[in-house]
Amino acid sequence: MTKGDVWAGLILAGLAIFIIQQALVLDYFSEYGLGPGFLPLWLGIVIFTLSLALIGIRILGRPEAFENEGGTSAGTGRALATWGGLMLAIALLNVLGFITSFVLLTFLLVLVMDRRSPSTSMVVAVGGALGFYLVFSAILGVPLPQGPWGF
Repeated sequence: MTKGDVWAGLILAGLAIFIIQQALVLDYFSEYGLGPGFLPLWLGIVIFTLSLALIGIRILGRPEAFENEGGTSAGTGRALATWGGLMLAIALLNVLGFITSFVLLTFLLVLVMDRRSPSTSMVVAVGGALGFYLVFSAILGVPLPQGPWGF
């Protein structure tokens, strides 16, 4: 059992409880549809569930769920590169717009981190961006940041 995973699970469970508590103060529904409490409530529930799963797997001693785990410098470098790419995408969000920055981020993550072909990476990136646009902008009516090209 790794104590770090149990502690991380407990911290995430505490964060999830706080998120759920704050979300319950907000309206779940509004006169226009889903309210501001909808997303944080379900996000908190998902985080709480996954944190309990992490704790449970580690306490029950099922290491096969974490077989490829290791503190290698290559793994650390990949994690830092992913974090850096995410920070860059966030910085470019208002400049390029959500769709363009999301496509670039996803393309680079799939191409470099998952080592897929450029065509597969582009299909995943465009499909993911289209999915986000359809769910949030078209269905829920959430305005996404637009870039100089209008999307």
